[in-house]
Amino acid sequence: MAAVLAACSGSSDSTVEGDVPLAYTQRVNTMGMNPTNGAPYAQGGDLMIREKSSPSAPEHNITKDITQGHGDVSDPEVSFDGKKIVFALKCETSNTSMIDGAKACTGRWNIWEYDMTKGGMTGGSFKRLTSSTTGDDVDPAYLPANKGFVFTSNRQTTSFFNQGVGGDRFALDEYERERVFNLHTMDATGGNITQISVNQSHDRNPVVRPNGDIMFSRWDHVGMRNHFKVFRVKPDGTDMFVLYGAHSDGNSFLHPRDMDPKGAYKGFLASDLMPLSRTREGGGLVLVDAANYSEQNTPANPGVAATGGQYYPTAETLSIGGGLSQFGRVTTPFPLWDGTDRVLLAYRPCEVTKDGKVVPCATLTDAEKARLADDNRMESEAAADGVKDNVPPPYAIYMFDPHNPNKGMQPVAPPPAGFMNTDPVPLQSRAEPNATDPTPVDAVLASQKLGLLEVRSVYDTDGLGRMGDPVIAAADLSATCATAIAKTTPTDPQDTRAKVADIVKMKDPANPAYGCAPARFIRAFRAVAPSQGMGVRAAIGETDFEPQQILGYAPIEPDGSFKLQVPADTPIGLAVVDAEGRAFQTHTNWIQVRPGERRTCDGCHSPRRGGALNAGAVANTIPSGWFDNLASAHQSGETMAGTRTRLDPNLLKLMADMVSTDVWADPAKAGVTPRNAISIKYKNNTDPKDDLLTAAPTDGVINYPDHIQPMWTVSRGTNGAGTCVTCHADPTKLDLTATIAGTGRNASYERLLIGDPVIGDNGLPKTHLEEGVPMIDREPAMVDTMASEGDALGMGRKSRLLEILSGATLMASADARTLYPTPPAGAPDHSTLLTKGEKRLLAEWIDLGSKYYNDLSAGGVKNIGLLTQASFEAEVYPILRSTCAAGCHQGIGSDEIAAGKAFRENRLVLLGDAEGDFNVTLTMINDACHPENSSLLKRPSTIPHPAGAASSPTAVLPAGSANYTTIANWIKKGCTTP
Repeated sequence: MAAVLAACSGSSDSTVEGDVPLAYTQRVNTMGMNPTNGAPYAQGGDLMIREKSSPSAPEHNITKDITQGHGDVSDPEVSFDGKKIVFALKCETSNTSMIDGAKACTGRWNIWEYDMTKGGMTGGSFKRLTSSTTGDDVDPAYLPANKGFVFTSNRQTTSFFNQGVGGDRFALDEYERERVFNLHTMDATGGNITQISVNQSHDRNPVVRPNGDIMFSRWDHVGMRNHFKVFRVKPDGTDMFVLYGAHSDGNSFLHPRDMDPKGAYKGFLASDLMPLSRTREGGGLVLVDAANYSEQNTPANPGVAATGGQYYPTAETLSIGGGLSQFGRVTTPFPLWDGTDRVLLAYRPCEVTKDGKVVPCATLTDAEKARLADDNRMESEAAADGVKDNVPPPYAIYMFDPHNPNKGMQPVAPPPAGFMNTDPVPLQSRAEPNATDPTPVDAVLASQKLGLLEVRSVYDTDGLGRMGDPVIAAADLSATCATAIAKTTPTDPQDTRAKVADIVKMKDPANPAYGCAPARFIRAFRAVAPSQGMGVRAAIGETDFEPQQILGYAPIEPDGSFKLQVPADTPIGLAVVDAEGRAFQTHTNWIQVRPGERRTCDGCHSPRRGGALNAGAVANTIPSGWFDNLASAHQSGETMAGTRTRLDPNLLKLMADMVSTDVWADPAKAGVTPRNAISIKYKNNTDPKDDLLTAAPTDGVINYPDHIQPMWTVSRGTNGAGTCVTCHADPTKLDLTATIAGTGRNASYERLLIGDPVIGDNGLPKTHLEEGVPMIDREPAMVDTMASEGDALGMGRKSRLLEILSGATLMASADARTLYPTPPAGAPDHSTLLTKGEKRLLAEWIDLGSKYYNDLSAGGVKNIGLLTQASFEAEVYPILRSTCAAGCHQGIGSDEIAAGKAFRENRLVLLGDAEGDFNVTLTMINDACHPENSSLLKRPSTIPHPAGAASSPTAVLPAGSANYTTIANWIKKGCTTP
């Protein structure tokens, strides 16, 4: 990397070979930028054009007459002929600039175009394509065939009217910080704006691939899954799927672009790879072999090497993690499609402050570097250190040649002091991508705002075994079953797996495998987005999951297939459920269908290789044990679900309850044994003793105080002898009474979801360091709410509470079983205390993340009253930035989460963006009329803080202090009752 550093820090004015004209943004380098910021803004930014790719080439500020020093520019993209630039611009309404006879500035981000066709680089004409005064439009890119643009916006054009429980509203991201940015398209004039994605957190950086697909970075944040990965989708929003990175090294792939499709890196992507926060969107340069790998070390076919998928082309690897990056960081790479395979990018060298002066990292001692790289040193020690990694990033534009990495990065465009140059785009023509035709849709479904999902077999799963042996417990096997899922060797030569599910055996009623197959139902649920308001966090509760709503159930056929209709343009999750109503796995990403879209998947997270397991000869094998009418009705290529729903389309509709009868197995035929019938309802069961004893949820929405807490207090058994609180009312043990805790929630909820401290041999709590703060180690809780891409087991099945109340050993940890043993002889048999309907409800509540409220409007979430962002920035923000944002309250990606650590332990996520920080601060206010009761004041004024910290000599924000009083007075402005 010595050559790279030399080139980056030198003052050479030599012209980079190729003389490529380019555009880029020049912005203030003190602005907060993180992957989680959808549209960061700071006054002083502009769009620049440089006539040649050389430090000595003339540079022109193209937008200065519009921004007038009081605006910002981001995300330029060049047209396919190289003659136009589309970009995002935001400027203050006080500006005097005009466009087409109207004020140019609306105070929001809008999409603009600069046309150089007639006037050249400096004499082009401007067009404002969008004119929003209430939303923000950023990240524009040209669609081929003059079909307009794709961009990302927080307009939420469709989803605003479809947020689920609580009515129409703008959704905040899953940190409850910013209005969510989703993909939108518009025509070439800025009209016909259409939302095409419905993620619950941001979709960013859309570009068009050579095949016409849109590629973008998606913030996948469900539970502890928290990262940006590369996705692709058709321009009409159909066929959305992950392209790369869901289970690969690194947290956040941003700004992905295809390398030259005619070059040596055909099929590769260039991207920057970084942590979720704290590096100002800087990371390492990574080249991804997306043509041959669906994930790192996951080849697309046996002819590809088993290891590979991504590599780092720089001579010295730049850090993709947090902390000190000794060789600097890059951002916004743009591959040239000119036959050279070069990459324009923004690069910042490694610099720190030492005793208040900026110095290169190369001057640091090994001890100083080690201190800066230590994420677990005490916060007080880091604050006292004279060496700090806090230099604003002076990103400059460079040219990098992956064929000659030792040559280093060649300087192109250095910024003036206090600024950074990013987002370079070459003003070159390039091959126009394919113009993708819209996907044919079902007009009837479209008119009903529905789409169709078909999975050919849930047993066609990836190497993680999402519906394979890793999620199966011994209790799932009957006495006649040695294994739950029969196995065979794949016959498809493109399949890279050693063993796959033997679907031919599993669909045959005369084969023992028929009755052993564990998957019985699919549970469909949707996200219920939080909105701006006070008390959101307290209402959601002690979980990483956002509110959700159960949409219904559908049967899974013996071959693992299902087919169902779901709401279109809605974030959907799916969970495979066992015969007792418990999910085998947690769905930790959101899927979607557009209106009328009929979407078919091979399997449950099936790998990108070969064909579907349940296809061809496997699908067309008709067991002799089927009823003759179904056997004769089967059509070539159909799954069992395909046949059933074709014969009876009503089966495509989701059911409110789990009800299934075997319609395939003909018991009159020799050796045939039907599967057991299943019926699990809240109410109106055949046996009334199976019914819920308390109120049933309405419309699939489960709230702990309304539906779970009453189960502990309702009288059950003879003279109430089986009532839970008869035994469990001791606060020092297990208190299931309806007592209200200091959080304002039921004490039973806190007890079930928060484990006790781990006590060491010295009689004191054990501790560990998290971001410089000593934190108490905790025992497992009775209810497990942890799920991420690396651990997606169903949370009900791995919660000890459900094991005890089910009388089954499922997937709870050994530590949890030791801590919460099965009640001894003489105690009531806990497996018989709850009814079948109650066990279903409890499993559903835990599987969906154990929220306190899934209906936030029922959970005390209030409008913000007189609390404005302007007053927040003037009165409160300076205090939070100096006492909170500088320390623990930062975003943490799922690749950085240690065992037992979660977002719920750090709910106030401050990232330097005023709008987002304002919104997340509101979530910590649960009582504006009594500010001292709000988490925003109560927690930092209490010793210790954080609550799990081992010690804290003084409060972070002492009650009665000047800062405390300032925040309290601001909170009181939100009180709407005297």
